Amino acid sequence: WGGSGGSEFSPPQSWGGWGGQEAKQIIELNSFDTLVSGEYLHQQRVLLTVGYKALPLFRSWHDRSTLFARILPSVTSLEAAIAAGFTSDRIIAMRPPVSAEVEKALWHHWDISLVVTKASGVAGKEEVKRAVAVELGIPLIIIARPPVEYPQQTSNMLEALDFCQRCMKIFDS
Repeated sequence: WGGSGGSEFSPPQSWGGWGGQEAKQIIELNSFDTLVSGEYLHQQRVLLTVGYKALPLFRSWHDRSTLFARILPSVTSLEAAIAAGFTSDRIIAMRPPVSAEVEKALWHHWDISLVVTKASGVAGKEEVKRAVAVELGIPLIIIARPPVEYPQQTSNMLEALDFCQRCMKIFDS
């Protein structure tokens, strides 16, 4: 699966007890740059469920793989997909949520060999994509969320309460 190892991807984490089978199907990468600079997409039939803003990153891959973009059915999304080199027969415009049955049907219909998505947790139905990938034996690449730098962080409840109390005093004065 492309790449030379090292820090370019993190080992899959277990989700809901999928066990060893998930580890073979789920690839977690730290960035889109890691994905597009590797050979993960080479000669694959790829379903991209990454949002329209990321689609330009895949422009150079149109001649080395067959790319499909699943986007929201909006003018902005459609214009961005077309501008990124996707033709109308490679654009799937649909509103979430997407059930496991619909995911399976789409993946089968377009003979998808690889799916790329952003880490989205429960809200983005990531668990549905994981389950379908394992069931169908199709690799799923999950792009991690970029880390967010917060000015104040703690895992200590007392520190959090102290911070809140100090903030409340500011608002009370």
